[in-house]
Parts: sequence; C-alpha cells; structure tokens
Amino acid sequence: MKLEFKKSISNKVFIILGSMFAFLFLLGYFLLVGIDKVSHVTPEMFFFSSYTVATQFGLMLFSFVIAFFINREYSNKNILFYKLIGENIYTFFYKKIAVLFLESFAFIALGLLIISLMYHDFSHFTLLLFLFSAVILQYIFIIGTISMLCPNILISIGVSIVYWMTSVILVAVSNKVFGFIAPFEAGNTMYPRIERVLQSDNMTLGNNDILYIILYLVSIMIINAIILRFSKTRWIKMGI
Repeated sequence: MKLEFKKSISNKVFIILGSMFAFLFLLGYFLLVGIDKVSHVTPEMFFFSSYTVATQFGLMLFSFVIAFFINREYSNKNILFYKLIGENIYTFFYKKIAVLFLESFAFIALGLLIISLMYHDFSHFTLLLFLFSAVILQYIFIIGTISMLCPNILISIGVSIVYWMTSVILVAVSNKVFGFIAPFEAGNTMYPRIERVLQSDNMTLGNNDILYIILYLVSIMIINAIILRFSKTRWIKMGI
C-alpha cells in the first residue's frame, strides 16, 4: 500500500483526483446558477446537483485518472517488478483500488464538509458521504477492471465510455429489467427517491435502497474477482 500511495503522489494522481472532485462540486453549483438560473441555492439543491454531476458525468470525469493509475504499469513494463516483490494480480489490483478509494473518500468528505460548513447544515452529511462514496467506488471497480484487460489507457477509456453509454441506454429502455446494472442512473427509480430524501427531514434512504446499493457493489466485486481469476496470464503478458 505504501508503494501505491507513493506512486499516486509522484504520478500526480492525488492532485488530479483532488482537482476532479473540486470541479465536480463547482460544476454542481454552476449548473444551478448558470443553467437553471436559481437565484438562491439551498444546501439540498447544491448537494443534489453535485450528486447528479457525479452520477451522470462521473465516469467521464474519472476514467482518465483511474485508467492511468493502472495502465501506466503496463506501458512502463512494471509487472515483472511487481512479481519479483511478491505481488500477484489480486494484490496488484486491490492495493491500487484501495489507494484510489481512500483518496477519493478523503476528497468527498472534505468537499461535503466545506459545503456543510458554508450552509451550517449537516443534516444529510452521512447519507451524502455514503452515496458519493458508493458512486465513486463503482467507477473505480468498473474502470479499473476494464483497465486490467486493456493494453493502454486510450482503449481503457474508450471501452469504459462505451460501457457507460450502453448502461444508460439499457436503463432508458427498461429500468425494471436493466436497472440493476446502473442503479445511480437518473432514469432509474432510486434517483427521484434520493432527491425527495434530500428535500425532506429524513436523514437517510429506506433500508431497501441501502441494501440494493450494497448488493450492487458486492456484485461488481464478485464479477471483478472472477475476471481477475481468468486474467492472470494476460496481466503478465501485457506488462512485460
């Protein structure tokens, strides 16, 4: 883990992540002021607009930095080095995922804290921290898994965007049939429920929605583990 944190700092991944989250929250605000022409932005509106940016544009925002953190090891032919220090495909991937998520979690918490302090409103802080973290975690796993299978960053980003567009189209076709593949998508049933919760005095989502999110994330992790299981040889070949 220490090696990956050092690489994150030396490769400017930490700085890029911080910049992306700052842009995410700023875009959430300016969409309200510039496009929706809202004269008085409430904290609920600010948070939900930022959440919308994260769910609708997050994959495009974060695809580069996630793919870069993994694919750079292929382009630099570093996989043999990882093998020599006792790493395997699982430890290689999950340490990188852990670093990306921990850094993202810190920036999310910082952003929510600053906004909450600005409005003196912490009523939905825990819920928002959970939702933003869940959204980003799915991106890290999905883009990270795709990057493990692709030889360079451009292909990884391209495949990730195709995946995102396909999931949006499928949810638009039928959220009952395909809703599980993109639960945070605006066309899905959970999206308006989150908006209603943020506009109310309720502090959290219903238990069914929380369980749904957890099951979705666990499913992604299981699929990822299966893909890694059958990609050991490919991982070595692409990185030496």
